Amino acid sequence: MIFTTSKENLNSAITAVQKAINPKSIIPIYSCIKLEVRGDQAIFIGAGTDISIECSIPVQTEREGVTLIPSKYLGDIVRRLPEIPITLEHSESMEMTIRYEKSVFTLRTMQSDDFPSPDLFGGGMDFTINTDVLKKLVRQSSFAASNDDLKGIFTGILWELSGDELSLIGSDTHRLAWVKGIVNNNISDANGSFIIPARIGSEITRLILDDHCHVRADRKTVYFTFDNINICCRMMEGNFPNFRQVIPKTFVTSLRADSKSLKDTTERISLFSATGESSSTINMEIANHTLSIHSQSDIGFGREEISVEQSGEDMNISFNARYITDVFKAMDGETVDIQLSGQTSAGVMKEIEDEDFLYLILPIKI
Repeated sequence: MIFTTSKENLNSAITAVQKAINPKSIIPIYSCIKLEVRGDQAIFIGAGTDISIECSIPVQTEREGVTLIPSKYLGDIVRRLPEIPITLEHSESMEMTIRYEKSVFTLRTMQSDDFPSPDLFGGGMDFTINTDVLKKLVRQSSFAASNDDLKGIFTGILWELSGDELSLIGSDTHRLAWVKGIVNNNISDANGSFIIPARIGSEITRLILDDHCHVRADRKTVYFTFDNINICCRMMEGNFPNFRQVIPKTFVTSLRADSKSLKDTTERISLFSATGESSSTINMEIANHTLSIHSQSDIGFGREEISVEQSGEDMNISFNARYITDVFKAMDGETVDIQLSGQTSAGVMKEIEDEDFLYLILPIKI
């Protein structure tokens, strides 16, 4: 194998596929990048137990070939190279030589025979989604998923396709985010669903630069294709709970508030909400078109009031402070509706400007 390409191309491909690689893996091949040169393309592949990423770049090829290269060392070297053409040559003695001008580096390589092959699409869901829509859906759902691996399915995001409407749902059992968007369904009236880890969806949105993403899903694997990148992601096993049945149908108190005022007030009061075991509780009192938010802990006491549009009963209710402040990172609008069904029942937050986003949050029982 001998080929020449730019440092920019090398670095972009290595950075992309490294997102699939676990550097702490005890299985040597899973800490390597598979590099295959065919025609005028160099194909880089990184793989983990639940995801593989393939990225191709244009190269000037003198000799084709395939090998495995330690991901960390290859990435560390390439990131420090100058912005000039770089030549890579793989020898029969299982060494990769990296050359530019009068500089030479060598890395030991491995046989590629045991490297896992990407799954092949077996037929199923098939749709195309605008990149901006995809990024919005992932951003407005993934923040509500759990970061605790012990929570299993709740570390994932449910993707649910119905005709041309795609819903993404994230939940950690104490809160739930549900957002909808329009896609181009390549199979007429096709429906289906799958669950993938929230972190993988976030990584995909960071990688994508193209205007659209092609998504396919069969029984076990989801395939994302965009730009010069192909991603195969293993679905999570298990059933996502019926989230629709936990969303209240009736409410006893509703209020409408300026998003920025509520966000700023909640963030300030949350500074007083977390110490020791009594973590992150803020209290809300709703009466006479005024929302009073207060919290007390070992740090001290904070209280603020903002004017709101209120309908229904007065109410006192408490929430996890972080669950309130987090949602404003996902909201873009200027006005928020909060609908409450009781002191101990789930509340719902919505944006006036975005009917496709819903956030459900359970109160804290005091």
